[in-house]
Amino acid sequence: MAKRHSRGFLAALLILILTGGAGCGGAGRADIGRIRADDPILHLKDRVAEYWEARIQGDLVKTYMLHEPAYRRAVTLTGFSQGRGATPIFDYEIQDVEFKGTLAIVKMKIRSSVVHPMLVKPVEPRWSEFDEQWVQVDGQWYRKFRFPVGDPYRPIDWDEIREKSPSDAR
Repeated sequence: MAKRHSRGFLAALLILILTGGAGCGGAGRADIGRIRADDPILHLKDRVAEYWEARIQGDLVKTYMLHEPAYRRAVTLTGFSQGRGATPIFDYEIQDVEFKGTLAIVKMKIRSSVVHPMLVKPVEPRWSEFDEQWVQVDGQWYRKFRFPVGDPYRPIDWDEIREKSPSDAR
């Protein structure tokens, strides 16, 4: 189970790794990148953590760029920003990862709230669990966009549309 840790803990962990664990023979900086690349679970978890950290920080561009390329071809950053809800994320945990070829199902747990000017009082943050899909494109993992409640649009193969010429699309 991966859990978001405080900056102090991460700084201490980084110092421990970089100093070789104070004589414990830990992995050096060059080894860490290779270890991550060789372990598909760690590689995916790093990408998932990168996405959720960006959500917590409110980094709209980074969260957009971590969505799959087919989605980004179909939806502009402006369109993506207009669809963002009023749900601040405070914390997250990666519960489990299941691989299905180039698709991965990541079981998540997030602590969030709802912010809206019409609310009389703040909504107490709560934990919720869900599955999210990640797809591997050119060796890199990207989050698949999914509507929170159903999908109002029929599935579209964006790669097929892109390959057609403008006269064929009519």
